[in-house]
Amino acid sequence: MARNLSESLVSQMAEALAAVEAPVVSSYAVAQRFFLLLSDEELMSAKRQFKALLDALHTVRLLTPLDGAEVPHAYQVFGRTNATPAEIVCGLDPFAYVSHLSAMEHHGLTDRFPQILYMTRPSAVEWRKQALARMTKDLGNRLAAFQTSGLPRLVQPKTASVGHTVVQFCERSQLGAFRLVPRSTLRVATIGRVFLDMLREPALCGGVQHVGDIYRKEAKRYLRLIVDEVNRHGQPIDKVRAGYLLSEVCHLDAPELTEWQKLAQRGGSRKLDPEGEYVPVFSERWQLSINVPSLTVPGDEDA
Repeated sequence: MARNLSESLVSQMAEALAAVEAPVVSSYAVAQRFFLLLSDEELMSAKRQFKALLDALHTVRLLTPLDGAEVPHAYQVFGRTNATPAEIVCGLDPFAYVSHLSAMEHHGLTDRFPQILYMTRPSAVEWRKQALARMTKDLGNRLAAFQTSGLPRLVQPKTASVGHTVVQFCERSQLGAFRLVPRSTLRVATIGRVFLDMLREPALCGGVQHVGDIYRKEAKRYLRLIVDEVNRHGQPIDKVRAGYLLSEVCHLDAPELTEWQKLAQRGGSRKLDPEGEYVPVFSERWQLSINVPSLTVPGDEDA
């Protein structure tokens, strides 16, 4: 390359960062924008120039490294210091979204304030596939050149905590439904998905007793969303658990419940609380061990 890092290049990067909506950026996000400003002749020294660029952006405080012990290779964008931990994680991991008790809080389904930030993201293998697809979209026919340039690639951030907030990830081979929050980088599980996750991982949703309380209080209001999500994405055991809670505990009905009831069958794994012990009290209609005493209703019988 024939030139040193120029003020023009720093200025162009400053403009590019000003257009970023996220409060934080990863090394890849900065490198990708920087790379697209380079000519083919400048690629040989891209790695050296990138280091000089980061130093320049640090010096003028356009980028401030986040605590490396918490979120390595991540930077706070100037003027975006009021971001929440959820906004930071969503800004760094393009495939993660707020879920479980944290999503319940966002939607106003719980009055609890979780000390842990619950997030869902793809499995490691699926994450890498999505990362390659994202880099291909970002870089187009210059992807191969980028991959050999030595610049940071899009990799899964190792985010165990943000500030004083512990981050707990639930990994899935297939991502659930989430929505983008307007004027924010937040991605949050939909209400229907939250009610489905309550059935699958009640321990991550405040505990099974809390889940029962939320179903009693809110299921009528969100019945159509719950039924649609469980019907489309729920496994047979999810539909049986949802069917029991909606019909026997919440006294609600929907046409889909008739089909769900056909999935009922006896078995040691057929428990209302997936993490609790099997008990010999079951729903005759749903063939389900009701191992949550507070949710036992008249008609549940001893085996």
